[in-house]
Amino acid sequence: MAQNRLMGIIALLNIMAQLKHLFFAMALLASQLHGIARTNLDLGFPASATPYDPYMTPVKRVLTHLTNEQNTMDRVRFLMHEGRSFRYSFTNPYVAATPDVTASTRSGDCKAKALWLADQLNDQSVRFVIGKARRTSQMSHAWLLWQHDNRWWILDCTNNWDPIAADRVSSSQYIPYYSFAKNGEYRHQATALLVAQTGTVTASRSMIAQR
Repeated sequence: MAQNRLMGIIALLNIMAQLKHLFFAMALLASQLHGIARTNLDLGFPASATPYDPYMTPVKRVLTHLTNEQNTMDRVRFLMHEGRSFRYSFTNPYVAATPDVTASTRSGDCKAKALWLADQLNDQSVRFVIGKARRTSQMSHAWLLWQHDNRWWILDCTNNWDPIAADRVSSSQYIPYYSFAKNGEYRHQATALLVAQTGTVTASRSMIAQR
C-alpha cells in the first residue's frame, strides 16, 4: 500500500511538472500574439495628398504648431473627460471648427472635438485620423492617435471618456483611412475598401463626421 501511495505521489508530481511547462508555453504564446498585434497596428504610409486636403486647413494649422509637450496619462484622461462633456453639435460638414470656437461654445462634432484635444495636448506625436469607428458605420469619424510610452492610444472624446490602447481594439473598430500629423499625412490600408466600394476615393458629407 505504501508503494502504491508513493507511485501515486510521483505520478502527481509528473503531472504538475507537465502542467507547469504547459502554462509557460501558453504564456509565451500569448506574449508572442500580443507582439504580433502591436506589429500589425496600421500606421499607414506617407501620402503626397488626400481627398480631404481642401478641408484640412484648421487641422493642419493646429498640427503644424504642436511642440513636444509631455503629457501624463492622467492629464490626457482629464482632457478627454472635458471634451466628452462638450455638447455634440454638428455644424460645417467639411471643415472642423477651430479649438477656440469649440472651447468657447463647449460644443462640437467629432472632428472639432478631436482638433480641440490635439491643441490641448500640444504633443507632436499626435495624429488626426479620419476613418470608421465601426466597420458597419454609415458615416466616417474623426479621432486622435497619440503615442505614449512606446505605445499608440486612440483618443476619441466624442464617444469615450478614456484612452484606448490601439493594439487592443478589434479589427472591426477604429479603422483609419487617412491621418494627419505635424510631419505630413498618411494613407492607411482601409482606403482600398473605399476604392472597391465606390471606384474612387472622394470626400463626401457621409465621410466627414459622425457622433
